[in-house]
Amino acid sequence: MRGWSALAAGLSAIVATTGVGVAGAAEPTFVNGLAQNVFSANTADWIRGEGWVQSTYDSDHDGKLDRIHFDITRPKETATGLKVPVILEASPYYANLGPNSNWSVDLEIGAQPPTRPFQPNFATKNTSPKIATTFESAWLPRGFAVMHAENPGTGHSDGCPTDGAPNENDAMKAVIDWINGRAPAFTTRTGTTPIVADWATGKVGMMGTSYNGSLPIAAAATGVQGLEAIVPISPVSDYYEYYRANGMVRGPGGWQGEDSDVLVDVVYTRQDETYPRMICRPLIEQIGRDEDRVSGNRNAFWDERNLNALVPNMHAAVLLAHGNNDNNVMTKNATAFYDAVKKAGLPHQFFFHQGGHGGAPPDVMVNRWFTKYLYGVNNGVETLPKSWVVREAASCPPRQSTVTAAATNSTTITVADASVFPLGFTLTVPQASGNVTRVITNIAGNTLTLASAVTVAQGATVNLVCGNANPTPYAEWPDPTAATVTQKLTPGAPGRGALSFTAGGAANETLTDNASITATTSMNAATSGTRLVYQTNALTQPVRISGTPWLNLRIAFSKAKANLTGILISYPATGGNGTILSRGWLDPENRASMYRSDPITPGTFYDLTFDLQPKDMVIPAGRRLAFMILSSDNEHTLRPAPGTQLTVDTAHSDVSLPIVGGNTAFAAATGAAFGDVGGTVPATLALTMGAAASFGPFTPGVAKDYTAATTATVTSTAGDAALTVSDPGHLMNGTFALPEPLQVTFSKSTWTGPTSNEAVTVNFKQPVKATDALRTGAYAKTLTFTLSTTTP
Repeated sequence: MRGWSALAAGLSAIVATTGVGVAGAAEPTFVNGLAQNVFSANTADWIRGEGWVQSTYDSDHDGKLDRIHFDITRPKETATGLKVPVILEASPYYANLGPNSNWSVDLEIGAQPPTRPFQPNFATKNTSPKIATTFESAWLPRGFAVMHAENPGTGHSDGCPTDGAPNENDAMKAVIDWINGRAPAFTTRTGTTPIVADWATGKVGMMGTSYNGSLPIAAAATGVQGLEAIVPISPVSDYYEYYRANGMVRGPGGWQGEDSDVLVDVVYTRQDETYPRMICRPLIEQIGRDEDRVSGNRNAFWDERNLNALVPNMHAAVLLAHGNNDNNVMTKNATAFYDAVKKAGLPHQFFFHQGGHGGAPPDVMVNRWFTKYLYGVNNGVETLPKSWVVREAASCPPRQSTVTAAATNSTTITVADASVFPLGFTLTVPQASGNVTRVITNIAGNTLTLASAVTVAQGATVNLVCGNANPTPYAEWPDPTAATVTQKLTPGAPGRGALSFTAGGAANETLTDNASITATTSMNAATSGTRLVYQTNALTQPVRISGTPWLNLRIAFSKAKANLTGILISYPATGGNGTILSRGWLDPENRASMYRSDPITPGTFYDLTFDLQPKDMVIPAGRRLAFMILSSDNEHTLRPAPGTQLTVDTAHSDVSLPIVGGNTAFAAATGAAFGDVGGTVPATLALTMGAAASFGPFTPGVAKDYTAATTATVTSTAGDAALTVSDPGHLMNGTFALPEPLQVTFSKSTWTGPTSNEAVTVNFKQPVKATDALRTGAYAKTLTFTLSTTTP
């Protein structure tokens, strides 16, 4: 936590002006690289308006380009020449949401589900002239305009919602193009009176949560110029990963049976229609077919909703936020997007907290981000750590110092060492009446300036409490010091088996699917036939997971279709209920590809590898880590009739965990020894032929097939091998040849893996006809036998 002085050494102010100054008017002001509240916070002073920007799509197929409704709120100074950047939130939710009419999930895997009913009538909200007030009170006083835009097919926008299809990306691009003078906008939905954003600098930042967090990525993915920074919070970056998992039809937590068409139906609130809304219904029906709830495969429908594939188009700086325990938008949506952003070389930071859905970064992080990328203030944000993880209370790093001089009703306190305190974080200060919290607004040497006054005694300890306001910085995510730790399985069904660096016995263990039993019930049962559990020794030290856990299973199924679920658990060391840390799913038919289903043969073992949701968590001492294998997951997967059996070959299965400190740290925490022993096998292809074969005497004038045999010994370390013989030709006696060719066959001639000293019979056959002329003497032929490989 050292090194904050570069960003917090004393009170420094920068005043930036854009446009024509007016005496007495507020101007954008920055202190310590942060935009300050110098503009009026009185809503009566703000300038408001609305408009409709024309997009380039006709998603409702009415022969007219969709118009997208937006509102604007800006400081009064923009009426007299000041130009400001824009904070934009886009959403399909402003006009309300309908009740979910979800798909049935109580059916067999691969079955065509029954028809889903459309949304019943529900009340909508008028969003004209004011769509929303989100972000206004935070950003107007700092010198930004705030805009809200309604997604296509929602509120007062034209078109149809599509749950992430390109028309939605384009709609947000059109709004940003209008801000930059590249797209037309009008004062009414159908009118021709234009409006222009002559008050805007052209620089835009987008921010929002959930769907509202996906739309900033969607806009940035178009490569639109002017969108300089985005703050997506709990976003969907790949809609397949929201409603599917490795070929499996899988619902988000709490929304079993929801799918892409359901969400489109939920947000379809066009105000130019009354119930039943019909303009977009054919599109909703088509989405219901294209999403394919029968196979669960990824297809063209899902590919056009994969925003991660479009990240190379982006140039916006990304401050991403997500919750480790978000069971709605799973963490893979965040981490896959973040990986793509890193690969593209974009400016990036990741705020990863321990809560669920939602949870914005601390205000100071967002302020610093928008100040840098929308106002161009060189505040050094690009040099800060990239990863900001909210640590659990039990693993909160100590960030504290002592007060060196008593303070009475003062906004400044002096501490022994201020370098452990970042600007803008929230300090806990003890007072006579109890602890209070204060935001640190300035740091000058060892003197902290707080947002409001405190009274504190000399020698008192002030500190940062871990929580969303005070994340812990790391160089990058996942932690660069994390490494894969592989744990092998020791059988233990119907109780719990073990996880360790070495397998503790081999056995095939079987579970029987029962989708009516929840994962929580299964994991907490002392014994159960519906799941298999493998756990570590009790941890004697904390263990930090940073990255993606994996399951690598050799498994057979009693039916041609089955669900497969893996769950990472933390158990108390001495018994008691567990806590689910992460889940993962696989359709075994998609073992080779998410795009196709390869049939399963019941009773055949398959090697299956699949990921769980990425995490950054510290598991405290006194717990055990465990993996549970289930078939159906009551809360997320289809729920077929009970009875499907899954058999796990424990000797050929293992699990992988991304552990900070790798094997050394994990071994120390679990008390399990590990080590490496190895050797090398030289490339070997060896063929030894037996004694020469002899047919014995040939009898002239008599038709007969003569046979003989010898042996060959084969040794191969290659991935495959083949035994061949040169063209046998004809047996020769000087210049005389037998009329019929020699025939050679092998008892085995191909191998799909290594073999050692394997005996092969080489068979010879020589046909002789009654009319064949035979010369006195010995007939013979030298043959060449070859052992070869294409996979050394």
